[in-house]
Amino acid sequence: MKIHLLIAAIALCFCPVFPGLAQGNHDHAHKATPKGGRLLDKTEPHAEFVVEKDRRVTINFYNHDLKPVAVTSQSVTVIADAKSGKTTLEFEKQGDALVSKTKLPEGDGYNVIVQFKQSAEAKPMNIRFKLDLHICGGCKRAEYGCTCGH
Repeated sequence: MKIHLLIAAIALCFCPVFPGLAQGNHDHAHKATPKGGRLLDKTEPHAEFVVEKDRRVTINFYNHDLKPVAVTSQSVTVIADAKSGKTTLEFEKQGDALVSKTKLPEGDGYNVIVQFKQSAEAKPMNIRFKLDLHICGGCKRAEYGCTCGH
């Protein structure tokens, strides 16, 4: 019995090393973005994923100080893995942003993959997250762009 308690105590000591275990895989440590979306900060320039009211997706670009940057050679494809099946959204340049030509599938709670390319020759970068459109009680943003760290 004492050995089980010792193992449990040791395991608890290591939980901070594994943030997913300590936080229950509910990570919301995202920066606030100008348009209320999710900042894809691994991209350069930083891309903001925003679901519009008509369910189209807008990708806005920002520098490190979150000042708007115009689209140049970047390209984005979004794959939505909804219950109704996978849907691929292609994007076109509109002003200083990329806007999806089609809409996201109905519902939420499904996974999306944002495939980002800095240029036509660049290797694509995949960013995955759960699309949850419910409003967070803390920061009053959609859960996919939540910034309050609850």
